[in-house]
Amino acid sequence: MAEWEVKEHPDFFKDLHNLSTSDLTIFYTKKKKIKENPEREKHLSGGANCYREPITKNIRLIYYIKSNTIWLLTIGKHKEAYQTHLKRLHSLREKLSQ
Repeated sequence: MAEWEVKEHPDFFKDLHNLSTSDLTIFYTKKKKIKENPEREKHLSGGANCYREPITKNIRLIYYIKSNTIWLLTIGKHKEAYQTHLKRLHSLREKLSQ
């Protein structure tokens, strides 16, 4: 079994700042589950190797898998998270290719 490393997109912490305490608690629990098996949730069609994890009914965590690294791209309200993840995925891929 691969050992997964979790990293955050530089803007990810701005998203965490906007969450409630109860949403943050759920996020940290889900983060542990993602590290154990990151490919267990639904794959997103908008980006290769991108997955979503529901935090609450309206909050989504979107992450990207590259080699043995799980990149947390965005967390937020459903529609906003899906719009933001593509921009962050693009900037992350540019950074990683350099």
